[in-house]
Amino acid sequence: MVATLILRVLTLASRFLLSLLLARMLSPAEMGEYGLLTAALAFALLAVGLEFYTYTYREMVPASPERRTRIIVDQATLGGMALFAVGMAIVGAVVTGDFPARLAPWFLIILVTEHASLEATRILIITSRPVRAYVGVFLRGGIWVYVIAAVMFAAPSTRTLETVLVWWALGGMAAIGFSALALSDLPWRGLRGYRPDWKGIRCGLRTARPFMLTAGSALVISYVDRFVIDQFVGREALGIYTFYSTILIGLWSLGGSLSHQFLPKVIDGYAKSGRAYRAALRPFFWTMLALASGTTVLCGFAIEPILTMLGLSAYASGISVFYAMLPGIFLRMMSDVPSYAIYAARSDKALLLCNLGSALVSTVLNLVLVPRLGILGAALASGVASAALLGLLAIFALRKLRESREHGAPESVGLPTDPDMLYP
Repeated sequence: MVATLILRVLTLASRFLLSLLLARMLSPAEMGEYGLLTAALAFALLAVGLEFYTYTYREMVPASPERRTRIIVDQATLGGMALFAVGMAIVGAVVTGDFPARLAPWFLIILVTEHASLEATRILIITSRPVRAYVGVFLRGGIWVYVIAAVMFAAPSTRTLETVLVWWALGGMAAIGFSALALSDLPWRGLRGYRPDWKGIRCGLRTARPFMLTAGSALVISYVDRFVIDQFVGREALGIYTFYSTILIGLWSLGGSLSHQFLPKVIDGYAKSGRAYRAALRPFFWTMLALASGTTVLCGFAIEPILTMLGLSAYASGISVFYAMLPGIFLRMMSDVPSYAIYAARSDKALLLCNLGSALVSTVLNLVLVPRLGILGAALASGVASAALLGLLAIFALRKLRESREHGAPESVGLPTDPDMLYP
């Protein structure tokens, strides 16, 4: 447990370090380009993974080792097909000039490594190997940041966006290699002559469909502002906004890590009784409130001295935007509590409706406010969308809390929001 916590903290700390490193080494315009690239990666990763893990989780828990290898092969087959389709879309975007050709190869390599390593992490978790899983997470999203920081300070010629992408890809490759070793004890030799179970794959896609829509809505809330800013304000302004949103996504990821610790207790409480359900949610709420309050207040006080110390005057000029973004990330972190409460109660449709509604609010407000107020409009839109999400989720969660009847054990698996899909 301690090892898992240390690895998680180091990974989250690397995200904060990366945001400062990029701001120090790259121009605001390059930072904006990075922001667009990571936003596109998050959506592409969803298109490749299709939230199929929500089906494999359910199937793997009771499965024999032989059956688990077959499930992994089925998922890999589906992922390969989806990767090909997304790859063709990227090639088409390069041809039409909508995607920079110099970054396309690295984008595709990172997409492959991120998808493979992320799914391997999920498999390691469901097969009860959490320490190995988070070693993979650290390799995928943490250790290369510390390495590249040293490289960039030692060699100024490496201070480019391409260098970041190269090391990012290397980190993903290291995670894949480690995960392959961690899963090598499964009976892979028994797969000789095995053909993918297409009926099972279709069944899995039906299971994953609502979770995919929910995850897609969450990504819209997180990233639609970047595309609107780039369209109406410009790449340099997007760079400033990306720098601040990078820090705040790191805070949300920290909150997501805490939420994952409480999720099994909330699910178990709902399965037992209404009283146990409420008892599991109570410490979850107060712990998240303390974390969200403490981190947002700390960031509010620390950001200006950090910008001054690092000489980031270009970003300091937009510090008011950061302060406008803080309430939104606080509300987004707090929304995990009713979100997980609804998820544990198997109200997948309610979860989907809340996220779709908030995604619509975010999109409309960004289109209305950004052309008029610039990146401040994006910050305000994000805050209102987060408030709408928390409010809608709270209504449905309170409705569930009023129920006092006994509940059966939850059947669906998956998570309402996966923080590992969010990129700075």
